[in-house]
Amino acid sequence: MTGSPLPSAAPVSVAMAVLLTLAGCSGVPGAGGAFGGGGATGTSTLTPVDVPAEGGAASAGGEVRAVGGRRLAPGLRTGGVRDPPALAATHHDRLANRSFTRTDSRTVVDRNGTLLATRTELEVRPGGTPFLVSRSAVAASRYDGSRPPTDVTIYHDGLRAASRVVENGSVGYRIEDNVPPAAVEPDRTGRRVVGRLLTAFEWEVTRVEIGGEPHYQLASDGLLDRGALSDVAGLDSPRDPEVRMLVGPDGRVERYRLQYGATVAGARVGVTETARWSAVDETLVEVPDWLGRALRERTGGARPGTATASPTPVE
Repeated sequence: MTGSPLPSAAPVSVAMAVLLTLAGCSGVPGAGGAFGGGGATGTSTLTPVDVPAEGGAASAGGEVRAVGGRRLAPGLRTGGVRDPPALAATHHDRLANRSFTRTDSRTVVDRNGTLLATRTELEVRPGGTPFLVSRSAVAASRYDGSRPPTDVTIYHDGLRAASRVVENGSVGYRIEDNVPPAAVEPDRTGRRVVGRLLTAFEWEVTRVEIGGEPHYQLASDGLLDRGALSDVAGLDSPRDPEVRMLVGPDGRVERYRLQYGATVAGARVGVTETARWSAVDETLVEVPDWLGRALRERTGGARPGTATASPTPVE
């Protein structure tokens, strides 16, 4: 969750700080009173964001059935994951020079309904840039602490990061020069998060057939490293995890779903995290239509590298 530092002349923008949230560093409120005073009463009407379906057949277009055979993807063996770094590296290599779309979601629920729901979509061209990352978040009124913006979009063309932040009905723009891509999104292919999950669990591997091609279904409820579940600020005592991961015939992870229980400020919550990689070789990263406005407002007098438009009502 760290990358090359921004130039010292350019302070970290709101949008860049939000990218730390995109990486999972601060997803739920801290321990200082998220549910304090009995305020969490009634049932929330908040609708969580959609998450990818777990079933392989429905999303892959073919019936899932177990098949025989000894040939496995790199890092896998019939009894489990033999070499997590090798499988994570294979996943990265299969995406490094291709376009793709990565969709992540996190939903936190308490006894009254959805507490927090976030969705992040990352579109990447071959080679890693340009890329476009969009994050939306909704939170219940009882949610407290470091509440994420409603909508954040960042476009990186390889040298420059342009952002649009919508929060509380206002929109602001910012352009920052000479920003390393890794400072915005250090794990575009998902190698780090995949490697962390593979290392943290003891896996069972089943070779299955989807759409006529062999896939590898990984499943586990045996956690080896509890720290792998604690990257969200404010979550205590993670427990009872279950995770499923689908690996394609070339060793690329296609999706995973992680569920576990936790405690926030003494209240029990349930957490679901998902990720899906799709539209490989088919993703088109379009220049956002708001980039022209951001450039015009930058030219209007803000000093280079730190141009920020004054918040204006969302049109």
